[in-house]
Amino acid sequence: MAETTETLSIPEQLELQPSIPEQFRDKVVLKVSKIINVEQHPGGTMLYILTLDCGDKEPRQIVSSIVPFYKPEELQDKHIVLVYNLKPANFRGVRSNGMLLAASEAADEEHETCEVLFAPDFAVGTQLEPEGLEPPQEKLCYVKPDKFFSFPLVTKDGFVELEGKKIGAEGKFLTASVYKNGVVG
Repeated sequence: MAETTETLSIPEQLELQPSIPEQFRDKVVLKVSKIINVEQHPGGTMLYILTLDCGDKEPRQIVSSIVPFYKPEELQDKHIVLVYNLKPANFRGVRSNGMLLAASEAADEEHETCEVLFAPDFAVGTQLEPEGLEPPQEKLCYVKPDKFFSFPLVTKDGFVELEGKKIGAEGKFLTASVYKNGVVG
């Protein structure tokens, strides 16, 4: 007779639950994308509208509040990491289909620091995962922002990590150069 979770002790049940990195892999798609156009949002002085090549047939558009931190020419043609399956949202009338990953100072609760996590070592369309995990075979549904932000992504000694697992692909890892020990979102 097979054991059910009711017959297992709490420690045994906890062992059956996927780890935080596995849960992340099963919910979030991080895809390397190239910024092919940067324009100022007509209704938001702090917002850029970024057009991205994600390796798909059609370009993708996101809205990002990074105007105070970057000039358009600092972003143009750069490889970034996109939360590819973030639930779409409208920002002052412009639809955003994802969010770029950025690091900030660990104690920054006022959102006054920002480092876009550039990914020059990865090809457009590369899917990044926690170290030791492969991308899921099935297509993932949208992830809501609150679920995405519940994952403790950080930078540690310059590497982007989740529960001690570096984020990357093909033996290469995503890094931060300014906020080497901070938070990622």
